[in-house]
Amino acid sequence: MIVRNWMQNNPLTISSDTLASEAKRLLLDNNLNALLVVDNGRLRGLVTRHNVMRMGHYVTRTQNPDEVSFFVNRLKVRDFMVRNPATVDANDTMEHCLEYGKELMVAQFPVMENGSVVGIISANEIFQLAAHLCGTMEAEKMRKAQ
Repeated sequence: MIVRNWMQNNPLTISSDTLASEAKRLLLDNNLNALLVVDNGRLRGLVTRHNVMRMGHYVTRTQNPDEVSFFVNRLKVRDFMVRNPATVDANDTMEHCLEYGKELMVAQFPVMENGSVVGIISANEIFQLAAHLCGTMEAEKMRKAQ
C-alpha cells in the first residue's frame, strides 16, 4: 500500500503572510488538522490546529487587549509555523509513513512528488487504513469459518 492511495489530494494551502486568525478560521471551518504553507510553489511550512489553538489559548489567558489585537490583526503564519516540515513521497509505502511518523512523533506529513506538494497524510488516513485492514482480516476469518 502506497501513500498516494491514502493521502488527501489537493490539500488546502496558505501563504506565509496569512494571518494567524485566518489560519484558525480555515482549520475550523474545513475541519482540518493542518494547513500547508506554500510560497511561490514551494513548501515552506506546516501549521497545525494544535499550534494555532495553543497560541490562541495563550493570548486569551493573558487577557491583554494589545496581545489579543496583535493575534487577530498582525500575527502571521510565518511567525509560528513549523518550518521545513518532514515530508513523505507519494510513492512511499504506508509502512514507511507509519514508522517515520512514530520516529519523529508527528501526526501529519505533506506528501511530495517531483518537488511539489500533491497531498497531505495524517493520522486520520492511517486510522482509515487500519479500519480497512481490520475489516479485511475479519472478513477473511468469517470466510474460513464457513
